[in-house]
Amino acid sequence: MKSIVTIQNLNHYYQEGKERKQVLFDVNLKIEAGETFFLTGESGSGKTTLISLIGCLRSVQEGSLTILDRELRGANENQLMNLRRNLGYVFQHFNLLDFMTIRQNVQISLELQENFNPDRARSQSEAILKEVGLGHRTNAYPRELSGGQKQRVSLARALVHRPKLILADEPTASLDSKTGREVVELIQRLAKQQGSAVLIVTHNTRMFDLADRIVRIEDGKLGVGYGEQISLILPTLTDTQLNEISSNLELRTYEPHATIIRQGDRADEFYILIEGRVDAIKEDENSQEVLLRQLKQGDYFGEIGLLKRRKRTATVRVVADAEAKVLVMNREAFLQMISESNLTNAVISHQSFQRLLSERLVKKSAG
Repeated sequence: MKSIVTIQNLNHYYQEGKERKQVLFDVNLKIEAGETFFLTGESGSGKTTLISLIGCLRSVQEGSLTILDRELRGANENQLMNLRRNLGYVFQHFNLLDFMTIRQNVQISLELQENFNPDRARSQSEAILKEVGLGHRTNAYPRELSGGQKQRVSLARALVHRPKLILADEPTASLDSKTGREVVELIQRLAKQQGSAVLIVTHNTRMFDLADRIVRIEDGKLGVGYGEQISLILPTLTDTQLNEISSNLELRTYEPHATIIRQGDRADEFYILIEGRVDAIKEDENSQEVLLRQLKQGDYFGEIGLLKRRKRTATVRVVADAEAKVLVMNREAFLQMISESNLTNAVISHQSFQRLLSERLVKKSAG
């Protein structure tokens, strides 16, 4: 898959009087075409600085930042401006011009493009407004719209020129939860239709299940957002439960071919795969290995032995071509999690039953 954004060893500084303060530390990141990527973190963590660098609104000081195969370090203002034409921006406060109709607000994005054609721009603007559910309001003014409708206009303006990267900074902050979710789903759907990548900065944990990937930034450093990652995989957990669970997680990295759990061993940990792929393998009576399934990012494993209070029923091994990263939860934390969330218990128990049934069918077929 093609990378839209590639960041390597990125550092950034601000001048405070005579002192130079570092605000981003050795950031490494890739965002792929078609991916919906969430960036989260507390106020002052470096989110705004990072998204402004990716959005070509600041100059790169140290490291490498490539957007659409173009290196931003050393780029002059004209080069940055040309790159900005290939991006789409969705803002928290809409930034619509009250004296223009919503079609005219959308059309502004096209007027900034090369080879601008008024007639074609008008039809494109009307078409994208229809896509976001406002085709019947093209001649309305922003003051006549609700907050959710204004954000849809902002989204149409960001997408009308078919950008390869869409940057959305807290796009749901001014909206109620239902409208906010509808807006994010709309961003995601339209972006995937265009093959665009989406970077959304948000604190809204209830949106995390819509992300393909979530990264937390703290004190200018990127890291795995444990709570966010689990929220994506197990959306049945409450915010309080997520906070409690996050403190009981360990991140481990396994090399290609490494065995994570072995058939017959005592079951004492639960695993969530956040990067890479692993094979679940069962050894039959003749010591022959049978592939049960391959697990990918977002899958979990190890729950069968913990729920059944018995030994591992299969071996889980990292595939040959890349390492794997997993979040690991011990038995006590796992049992507490499912005892405090009936829905999570039901989801994991159903998954466990389906996997045991699949194993029996594989065993019967092999026999």
